[in-house]
Amino acid sequence: MSNAPECAVEIPAPDEEAVKPWRKRLTGLDESQPGAMSCEGDWLEAGATYQMPVGALIVLCDPLPGGARKRVRIWRVKKDGTVKEERDSTLGSSNAFGTSVRGTLRRLISQHPPQKGAVRQTTAAAPRVNERDGTCSQCRQPIAARAGILERNHRGYMDPRHRPGQCPPPPPRTNDYAQACGLCGGWLEAGLGLLYTAVPALGVYSKPLIKARHAQDCPPPEERISPPPPAPRANAREQDCRRCGNPVPAGAGLLERYGAAWEVRHPDGACPPKEELWEITRGEPGRFHPRPERWAAPGTVLRSTVYDHDRPFPKDSPGLRRLRRGEVSAIVATVRERAPEYCRDEDGNNPGCLIGEDGWFFTILVRPATPEEAADLLAEEDTAHRRAALAEQRRQLFEHADDGEIPDTADLAGTVQIDFGARRSLHQHWPDDELHVDEESGSAWFLRYNGADGDTWSGENPPRGGGGRAAGGGGAAGAAPPPPRARGQ
Repeated sequence: MSNAPECAVEIPAPDEEAVKPWRKRLTGLDESQPGAMSCEGDWLEAGATYQMPVGALIVLCDPLPGGARKRVRIWRVKKDGTVKEERDSTLGSSNAFGTSVRGTLRRLISQHPPQKGAVRQTTAAAPRVNERDGTCSQCRQPIAARAGILERNHRGYMDPRHRPGQCPPPPPRTNDYAQACGLCGGWLEAGLGLLYTAVPALGVYSKPLIKARHAQDCPPPEERISPPPPAPRANAREQDCRRCGNPVPAGAGLLERYGAAWEVRHPDGACPPKEELWEITRGEPGRFHPRPERWAAPGTVLRSTVYDHDRPFPKDSPGLRRLRRGEVSAIVATVRERAPEYCRDEDGNNPGCLIGEDGWFFTILVRPATPEEAADLLAEEDTAHRRAALAEQRRQLFEHADDGEIPDTADLAGTVQIDFGARRSLHQHWPDDELHVDEESGSAWFLRYNGADGDTWSGENPPRGGGGRAAGGGGAAGAAPPPPRARGQ
């Protein structure tokens, strides 16, 4: 609070021909703002009396008719309670608060720094009469010229309003939308009823509940109009029909309530024949993201497990294999994908592929692949099957050969090592099995590491050797101690 002495200052009335005059106690100067907006401070009412500290600066502006010129006065409060007029000039509208006036304001502020705190109004100014028709700022109803008063708003502009206690009651409002009467439930078309406040606002930030009612007394029950059935809503995006399962383009179907969700269906009698499609599912664990990646684009050919409890899968489908009752493995082609669903594992009710994890659950509609579509995949499966059969045959031939013998020496010179799908050792530090072929002698050597348990290191450590069995080609075989790959025990 300021300790500077205060004086009572009466704010003078505006000039007789002034248009939208204003007065302000100057507390600062914002050079970045244009025109009169550069003057910062408290608005003052003409004709009122205020308690102001000594040295306070007052800016008075009286625009002349036409808006081309303005009279600007700058006053300073003196110690004896009088005011000194520091400036009185009438300038063009663009120069009224231009370089010259701002220089004077800047100088006075530096010589007489503004005191903190708002000014105190001791006597009120006589209310100004509104000279033009307008809208009351309190009740928002029309007000005729000279029928009300002017009141300054928080932005500094003068708004017309009715005199205190003279605002008329608000006129009844007609309902702009057809709705049921809030009193009797009868149907009211748009414009036939009146709006009323059914529930008032209960808090500062709440809103009242507005409903419609009959303009006069509500009619008896037998004369009330029943509300019409709700108009059907069209689907805004493409979805599968709840009845037939076929896709419904956006805007071509109807939305209807089904349980707790809205489902889409074709109009009555417009469902096309049901497609012979089956469902396959897949789970993709991971965090939620608004647009999950598509799992299988339409036309993708793949082998998948299909459940055919309700509808048997065609027996002539390419690559069909019966796994168990109600479950087959077949080559299918994807048709379309249903909207994916993000599942959160909160109580263990996720699909089987997402038990214990959060992730996206995909449902894809598929059909049996044609022989042409399945040809490449069948060829790949046949090649993989034949390779597996050959690898197993080689393992059976060399790993469990009954006619092979252990020769005295393992001469691997001139042999070529063959990749035969060796079975990897369960011990990570043990080498894998090897197969060496000597085409010149017609012999094949199979080497398996035996850990060198009980072997003699000096006699079982050739430059290149491996513990195991050597089987001679064409049934010929010799016997020899198995040379180990690691130091013996």
